Amino acid sequence: MKKIFSMALMLLAGLAATTSCSEDRESNPTVMKPTAFVLNTPAMTDQYIELSQKNSVHLTWSQPDYGYNAYATYKVQVGLVQADGSIKWNEDNGAPKYLETPYYKCNVNINAEEIAMAINAIDGVTKEDDYVDMGYRGIAMRVASSIRNSVNEEIPGSTIISNHVVFKNMKAYCAVKSPAALWIIGNCSGWSEPSAGNAAALADWRIFETEIGSNVFEGVITMPAGNLQFRFYSALTGWDGGASVGPTYTDPDDPDGDDKDMACEFTEGVYSGTCDVPSKDKWNFTGFAGGDVKLTVDLNQNKVKFELQ
Repeated sequence: MKKIFSMALMLLAGLAATTSCSEDRESNPTVMKPTAFVLNTPAMTDQYIELSQKNSVHLTWSQPDYGYNAYATYKVQVGLVQADGSIKWNEDNGAPKYLETPYYKCNVNINAEEIAMAINAIDGVTKEDDYVDMGYRGIAMRVASSIRNSVNEEIPGSTIISNHVVFKNMKAYCAVKSPAALWIIGNCSGWSEPSAGNAAALADWRIFETEIGSNVFEGVITMPAGNLQFRFYSALTGWDGGASVGPTYTDPDDPDGDDKDMACEFTEGVYSGTCDVPSKDKWNFTGFAGGDVKLTVDLNQNKVKFELQ
């Protein structure tokens, strides 16, 4: 009886081991290097396409065969057709530079602004003053497919590049990504309303991001003598547009912090404090002597630092 029982346990153990290996193969499939990846030619490749912030370009492609039903990540690369028919692809120090938005299906609308930004980059346009309208040109696109692991790292050997298609007549526009700005609104700038109509008048009253997307702003501004009062605005959407940045109001005798003056002073040439968003309170430096001030605003930590130069 014991012998029969032992045999039964061995059979069950073998079955469990077989099942475990089978499940392991299904949850950890072997990624095959696909040999074909086809980007379909859109019907509109011969048409005249003028890119704008409001339109998009439709692309479809086949899913590469990874040996199982893979969840692939797709990225689009843009190129400019040269006079000899070759293609100058958008690259960063020799490495492919793809559009910012990744895709996870094979039937997508590509953001036209991202395409225009890529064309600008190929043309060497880094700021608005560099832009020249080049009219309609041949613009190529291709797609890279890859498999990524649970921490979004690309699995080595899984990347495959599609064929390219050419839109024969595509026109870009100036779509240069620039550092964001904070406008200084106060008696120094004449208390001009932070509105689009006053953009030109307020052009010199801005500080800019240290890097695109950093959310840290810095600049040196020449401030007039007198009682210096100001706050910041992150957009020219009017007084009540919600874009105001002001000091954290801390007067216990006057807790209502709506459009209040925060009494401030420089200590050894430096003022450090915190800010609130939105806030219509304002920093107030009484009897300011006038001169250059380096303004630093960190909207990640809601901290400010003003330094006399």
